[in-house]
Amino acid sequence: MSHTSAVKAIAISSIESLQAAITELNSMGVKCSLIANAKPRAYFQNQEGMGQADFVIKLDDSRYDVGLYKTPSGGYEARTDWFGQDVEKILGTKNYNKGNQEQAKLGKLFQMYGVHAAMNEARRKGLQATRQKGADGKEQVIVTGYR
Repeated sequence: MSHTSAVKAIAISSIESLQAAITELNSMGVKCSLIANAKPRAYFQNQEGMGQADFVIKLDDSRYDVGLYKTPSGGYEARTDWFGQDVEKILGTKNYNKGNQEQAKLGKLFQMYGVHAAMNEARRKGLQATRQKGADGKEQVIVTGYR
């Protein structure tokens, strides 16, 4: 039986934004790194769906990693092994019951990626982007300026 799941709700399209997210996660105490052309760790050494990946998010405090695999439509799909909840304990958010549960299990990664992707895209278009935490603790990206 395979424990591998593909999380298709969020497509990673900018490695630059992903690297910025990884850097920020490290500053928050999540020990991780981005490695190109590697094989993510999973329960089984030759686990189905977890072969050589374009990129791997290596999680130092976990038995397993997150592999990023190129999709036919562009961007990268995240795949990981959920066994033992190793990955979700490190990258998950608390509200698993709301919305997409597998997306929430990688919630910290996707939130940081989304913030950096939005800010980088705004800057690429010549706009100013800043961020702030809302009263509810959610990250907000504020884009201002004209093209």
